[in-house]
Amino acid sequence: MADIQHQDARKLLDIISSALKNGERLTYWEAARRMGRVPPGKHSRAVAQMCDLLDAAACIAGVPLLALVAVREKSGEINPKAWKNEYGPRRDAIIKRSQDHRFLREDLEAISSALDGLGERGNTKAWAYVKSLYPGDLLYKRLIADYADAIPSAIDDLGTDSPDRTQSETWSYARDPKVREAVLKRANGKCEFCGKLGFMKTDGTRYLESHHVIALAADGADRLTNVIALCPDDHREAHFGARSEEIEREMILRLRALNP
Repeated sequence: MADIQHQDARKLLDIISSALKNGERLTYWEAARRMGRVPPGKHSRAVAQMCDLLDAAACIAGVPLLALVAVREKSGEINPKAWKNEYGPRRDAIIKRSQDHRFLREDLEAISSALDGLGERGNTKAWAYVKSLYPGDLLYKRLIADYADAIPSAIDDLGTDSPDRTQSETWSYARDPKVREAVLKRANGKCEFCGKLGFMKTDGTRYLESHHVIALAADGADRLTNVIALCPDDHREAHFGARSEEIEREMILRLRALNP
């Protein structure tokens, strides 16, 4: 059943994408109708479960919860039960983040890739998996993109395909700038971990830093599958934060979604 739910969720993502382009607002009933479910009213619950699965993928991708605001009740109201039991009035911040966000093609692609990474988990198991990645209040912070505790600083960690070593008092690695350029192009100005846009530079591009998830010194590959584009806060925390090991695991999953 879970694999069928995944197939249906992908169809729903395409329907949502089309609705966004046309400035339309979907209801569970209308989404079911467009998916060919007859009669649509009997399939609203199934559509809600597909939305739940898509939002689990969005959370992993670091994207605001798209389906939460894109598919609504017949009245136009956002699902009144969503996040109510978990967070009460605090759910408003989750909703506001999604409502304020302008969803781009890159966001939908990130959700689709993260859906791949969830394997055949249905919506319930998908969220159980997400909660294992972000235990306790970390999930809420993830949902509202609260990274205020990260250390505001920067490190520059460049890249190369075949690192050469030169000996001085320690070993150092020559890094190929082409890898860094390719990673930054893939990121398109947005932190690939938290989704925040890098600040604007004088040349009109966004500032991000490249980071080897598994360090070269630990035999990490210097390829696109091991290098991620980060905002300065996340980069510093990845190196020096108390959660560095947890962040490394999360980044490995994120890179799997970016490089299916």
